[in-house]
Amino acid sequence: MSSLQKKVQTLVDIIKENCKLKNVDATRRKLEKIVKDGLENLQVVCELDKTLTREEKTPFMVEWWEKAHELLINQHINKNDIKDMVAETPVEMRPGLDVLIEKCKNNNIPFLIFSAGIANVIEQVLIAKNLNHPDNMHIVSNQMGFNPETGICDHFEEPLIHIFNKSEIMIKKSPYYATIKNRGNVILLGDSVGDIHMADGIQHETCLTIGFLNHEVEHFINIYLETFDIVVVDDGPMNIVNSIIDACSKDS
Repeated sequence: MSSLQKKVQTLVDIIKENCKLKNVDATRRKLEKIVKDGLENLQVVCELDKTLTREEKTPFMVEWWEKAHELLINQHINKNDIKDMVAETPVEMRPGLDVLIEKCKNNNIPFLIFSAGIANVIEQVLIAKNLNHPDNMHIVSNQMGFNPETGICDHFEEPLIHIFNKSEIMIKKSPYYATIKNRGNVILLGDSVGDIHMADGIQHETCLTIGFLNHEVEHFINIYLETFDIVVVDDGPMNIVNSIIDACSKDS
């Protein structure tokens, strides 16, 4: 058994022990490609929303997002308010996420965060947790716009980001795109079946999908297994993702 095969077999064993998967052979082939190509060909796409909805709700949910933004604008929020709100609100990160983000930073692996939330808040949370690394990290989320004279939020930047349009296509005009366009391997992390489309906007050679099923496991496990290569259940940690990145290192 070659060194590559040993690394992949170890990963498969870890996955079987700690996660759920339906097609072992297909997952093994993706792991072989990702590990063989190494860290320089890898990027990570991660989402931060926890929703499971059906597509026919799209028009109603878009309207809901727009009205929610209007309500926020009416609160006359300034940038300092965001920092204070984050400081007063405890946010518990998934175990192992800090390790994953640091590994990506140290190895210059592009780390893309998608969210239907608010980019300003997400960025402040990452800053508070010492996890904000602009050099290799990019956030696609709704951006608050502040009046240059008053410093008060009076609009949201276009386009509106909601749970149905999160796609890498939205980063093509950003400087971040140059860092990923030649990286053919993607590890995609999501907790909604709709997240499987986050990497649709750019052509990839390999996309290993990892789904996090946080609730009603018995009810949703089958659809998650049909959707994702690997499924982590019950708010499980990021250990499997960290193990994959470790295996991609030439020194491992």
